[in-house]
Amino acid sequence: MAAQVAVDRHRVSAIIVTHDGQTWLPETVAALTSQSRPIDYVVAVDTDSKDSSLQLLKSARIPIINAARSCGFGEAVAMGVESLADTRGNTIEWIWLIHDDCAPAPTALEFLLSAIDDRPQVAMVGPKLLGWHDRTHLLEVGISIAGNGARWTGLEPFEYDQGQHDGVHDVLSVSTAGALIRRDIFEELGGFDKNLALFRDDVDFGWRARVAGHSVIATTSAIVFHAQASATERRT
Repeated sequence: MAAQVAVDRHRVSAIIVTHDGQTWLPETVAALTSQSRPIDYVVAVDTDSKDSSLQLLKSARIPIINAARSCGFGEAVAMGVESLADTRGNTIEWIWLIHDDCAPAPTALEFLLSAIDDRPQVAMVGPKLLGWHDRTHLLEVGISIAGNGARWTGLEPFEYDQGQHDGVHDVLSVSTAGALIRRDIFEELGGFDKNLALFRDDVDFGWRARVAGHSVIATTSAIVFHAQASATERRT
């Protein structure tokens, strides 16, 4: 009972950013509706999808914010955050960022919240990311920067998940796919850099959060499956 009371201190709003995501979106939406810890509110920001993404969202009765096709990810997230009601008071507000090509495991949100419940210094927590098709393929457990300035996961190419990186880890940042971010800190830091339209906004935000004195962690008990559709050029 005590654990349940602690979890209920948090209010979670999921923001789905969609861009021609019909291939993955049905599983993404189904995954959100089947969370063991229900999401308090869900909104989608659609960047003028040309496929059936809008119809899929409407069928799921998810509120939609329409954005320009040229809208970057950070700008889309900002639109989603601005649409949220201000329910602050006795609750801690979190925004859960969901790509249209990622599907959280049923316990993902529950474990994300469990990881931060006794860590008030945490601004952002991310899950273990596994492949969409090969669900033993370990994609990320937090991210950092290599000596040459490149985004660095610390993993081998096509590394097989055997629990070798499991645990809760302090990291520079986490992917925006499935990241849970405290709303007040997100707004305090000005959100994502809108000049970074698609890639590396995760590293930039995590870095700024840590410079501001906050912590960023990854917890592998929370799992999200990610198709990486843009990075692997499965869509333009």
